[in-house]
Amino acid sequence: MFHQGKRLAIVLLSLAAVATAAAKVPTAPQAFVDTSYVVAPREAGGFTLEHSSYDPGRRLTGASFQYRLAEHPDVVVSVYVYAAGRMAPDDALATGMQAFRTDLQHAVDAGTYAQLEERGQTGFALSPADVPAPTTQRGVDDATLSAIIGPDRVSGQKLRLDMQHTNSRQALLSNGYLFYRQLYYVKVRVSAFRTLLADTAFDALADRAARALVPAMQVVNVGGCANATIHLDVNATPAQSAAELSRQWRVHKGYNCYASAEEAGIAERTRRADVIPIHYDASDWTSQ
Repeated sequence: MFHQGKRLAIVLLSLAAVATAAAKVPTAPQAFVDTSYVVAPREAGGFTLEHSSYDPGRRLTGASFQYRLAEHPDVVVSVYVYAAGRMAPDDALATGMQAFRTDLQHAVDAGTYAQLEERGQTGFALSPADVPAPTTQRGVDDATLSAIIGPDRVSGQKLRLDMQHTNSRQALLSNGYLFYRQLYYVKVRVSAFRTLLADTAFDALADRAARALVPAMQVVNVGGCANATIHLDVNATPAQSAAELSRQWRVHKGYNCYASAEEAGIAERTRRADVIPIHYDASDWTSQ
C-alpha cells in the first residue's frame, strides 16, 4: 500500500470511495471546482430570508442574501458569499479584510457613504457548538470519521463601523464579519440607523446575526477538489503521522467537496433552503 521514499502519498478519492473500495472515474479531467452550490437557509435563529441575488455574468463576485428579524425589521442584515480559493485560514482572513476595506472605500468614493470611521477590529470565533458537524457520507463509520476530523472551530474577524448614509443624511451603525469556509468567504454586514438602537444593543444583535447565519450558510463544491492527496513523512513516528493525517484530512473535509451533485445531496437541500448554483470555467479555479 505504501511506496518507499522521502515522502509517501495516500490518495483518497473520497470518503465514499474509501467506504465502497471503488470510485467513479470521470470521463474527462475535472476542474478543481466545476460548480459550487451556495445553500442559504430560509430561516435561521429568527432571521428570515427576504431575497437573494446572483448574476451569472459576474460569477466571481458570488451571491448575496438579505435577512430580516421580525422584532427589528429596520435593521438590514446582508450576507455575501464569494469565492476565495485554497488558502491558509489566517492568510485568507488577512487578504479578505484588506479587500473588505477597499470595498468600503469604493462605496465612499461612489458617494453611498460619508464620514466612514472604524471603531475597532477584533477576532470573532464560532464555537464547535455553532458549526454543523461534517456530513457523514454513505458507508463511513461515524465514530471513525469523528476521530479523524474532530470538532470544528471557525475563526473570523469583526469590524465595527460608523458612517453616514449619504441619501438620508442619517448616521449609521454597521458591523462587518468575515469568515473563510469551504473555499469561500462569508461576509455579514449588519446596519441600522443610530437612532434605532443603542450601541450595545446593536452590537449584540449584530453578533447574534453572525452566529446564526454563518454556520447555517453552506457552500457545497463539486469537482476535482473531492480528491485528496495526503502526504506523510516516512521518518515520522506513528503519533506524528496520526496527527498529520488528522490535520490534512480536516483541511480537506473543510473544502466540502463532492464528486457529483447527487453525492452531495443537492436535491434534498433545496427543500429547506434556497440553493444558488455557480458554474465555473476550468480556468477559474486551480488545485495548486
